This record gives sequence, C-alpha cells and structure tokens, in this order.
Amino acid sequence: MKILHVITGFGKAAGTTVFCGEVCSGLAAAGHDVTLAISDPAEPGRYQVDGRVHVVSIDSILSDGSGYVPDVAHFHVIWLPVMHKLCNWAKRNGVPVVWSPHGTLTPWAMKYRWWKKWPIWWLFQKRDLECARCLHATAQSEVGDFRRMGLRNPVCIAPLGVHLPEEKRQAGEPEDRGGLRTLLFVSRVQRKKGLANLIRAWASLPGPVKKGWRVRIVGPDQENHTAELTALCGECGVSQDFEFAGPKFGGELQHEYAAADLFVLPTHSENFGSVVIEALAHGLPVITTKGAPWSEIETAGCGWWIDIGVEPLAGTLRTALSLDAKARLEMGSRGRRLVENKYTWTSVVKTMEQTYAGVAREGAVHSVIR
Repeated sequence: MKILHVITGFGKAAGTTVFCGEVCSGLAAAGHDVTLAISDPAEPGRYQVDGRVHVVSIDSILSDGSGYVPDVAHFHVIWLPVMHKLCNWAKRNGVPVVWSPHGTLTPWAMKYRWWKKWPIWWLFQKRDLECARCLHATAQSEVGDFRRMGLRNPVCIAPLGVHLPEEKRQAGEPEDRGGLRTLLFVSRVQRKKGLANLIRAWASLPGPVKKGWRVRIVGPDQENHTAELTALCGECGVSQDFEFAGPKFGGELQHEYAAADLFVLPTHSENFGSVVIEALAHGLPVITTKGAPWSEIETAGCGWWIDIGVEPLAGTLRTALSLDAKARLEMGSRGRRLVENKYTWTSVVKTMEQTYAGVAREGAVHSVIR
C-alpha cells in the first residue's frame, strides 16, 4: 500500500512522535510505500525512522503540482490550520483519512487554554475529524473522549509499543547506586504531568521512609516549568532529594531506566503514557494516576494506579519505598511479562496495517468500535 503519515513537529521526546515514527518504520520494513510528511525535514535532532521511509515536507504534499495521491493518509495533529488544509487536500483527492488526536480531546486537555481551542473546534476541527474514515485511539478511555466530543466515527484502538530491552533485571543485581535508590520520572516537564504533586507528596513523607532514596526527573522543559519546580523544591525543603537531568535519548535514556528502582508518572491527563510501558519493559514497578489509562498495572500486580492528588501519592510512596529489592523485582517481572504479551511494536504495526487495508476498502475497518 501507499501510505502517508503527517505530523508537524518530529522531536524525540513526544509519545506522538514515537508512535508515528515506529509505525512508519514497521510499515516500510513490511514492504509498504511509506511517506512521512513533517514541517521541516531538516529539523535538527529529529526522531530517526527506517531509511526506506520517504521523509518530505508538508508543503510538498500540498503543492498543486505534486501529483502524490496515497491509498490512505494518517494525520497525527489537530488544532493547526495546516491540518485543515491537509483535510481539504484529502477530500479533493479522494484520500481516506485515519486521524489520531493523541490525547488532545481529554477533559483536562480541553480545559487547558480553552479560549484558543473551542473557537477552532467549532470553526473547522470538529468538522474535519468527522470526515475521517477512522479515528485512532491509544486506549479504550480515549474512545470515551471522542464520543463525549460528539464524534461518532469508527475507532481503531492501537496502543503505543516498546522495543524490549535484551537484558532482564536480575535478582542478584545491585540496586543501590552510590548508596541511593532511584525513583524515576521520564516525560516532558510540564504542568499536566503532576510533578508539583510529587514534590509536595515527597515533602510530606517522614525522613526514615525516604532515607536512601532520590527522585530523578528526566525530560525536556516546557514553559519554564523546571524553574517553577526547582523553586517549589526549595520551598518544601527537598531540593537535596530531587535531580533535574534534562532530556535523555537512546542509550542514555535506557541507562536511566536500568539504573532506577521505581518509576512514577503522577500525571493529570494522558491518552496513553508511553513511558509506562518503557518502565515496565525495564522491569520497574510503576506508580501512576487515574489520569492515565493504566488500570492494568494494578490488575497485573506490577504497580499502583491511584487517584490524582498529593495525599494518594504520598500514601502510595510510603508503601512503594518500603518494599525490599526482592518484592520490587517480582513486581517488575510481572510488568515485563505484560509488555511482552501485549505491547510490542510488532503487534501495534500489524493492527495499523490491517486498519489501513480496511479503510482503503471503503470503511471495512479492522478492530473497530462503533
């Protein structure tokens, strides 16, 4: 098949980028003719894809003389006028569209900067999404977001995946690095991730509970939030316990997971939370909130799925930090098995491949909720 993926920015840190890039690479490896259109193909430090993927500019697709007409187009961005132009381009050329809102329609997301979003929603965004032959959700909860916003399109559910680390965490592996154990956070450092709640929860813990632990924050800063959090650490008297490491990629990021003992994502809102499966794949027990669709970590016995807020987080930290190394290893092993069984990129790419084939056949969409 001839498949087009469109995304504007293609920076390394975003789960949206990872999903788009890995699906493109997997489809190209399977023999499909895949084109990836982004705003700037020369963007420095962009996420790397399989060399068989044709990377072009969005402008080149919209050019009147391009002559490019794929069998199906997959859009990964909303709110932007350029995506409205692409929607109209698809209509003119009879190209069926799959559209991934990637968590931008959650109640929390719609409240954030609502004065910008709601006018765009009624001006063109709702109408454009309604024209998609299929919407893509990364979790069942996102289907509810679509329906709440009045979208009745067929929906394909395909989560983010992960490449399993080759080495499993071993029982005899020393877990104290430099005399400290590590509670790791990996994601963008932005307000919706709930890091202020983490700092306040940590500050509320008795000294003996958190003795021998550090909190390591890994991810790129957004809107100068790191400075706000650093100031909050000072106000709460926990500056010595928090390390803000900035963004890490590739081998450096893998080392962060390998060197950690627990993982936390205290988020207010996620459509999926790809860092959760990355942590589980590395054998880490996970603490996350009900702002992320991860009830599975509780049912699989590999972590804690808690209410949003300082008090629930503080109570869970008390329990998690008190576990011994053996108990953490057992929880982490269950998490890795969950990922092996359900969240590899191979299975995700296969789902999307079947979805595109169904979309191209006038709406015979695979794995659809109506």
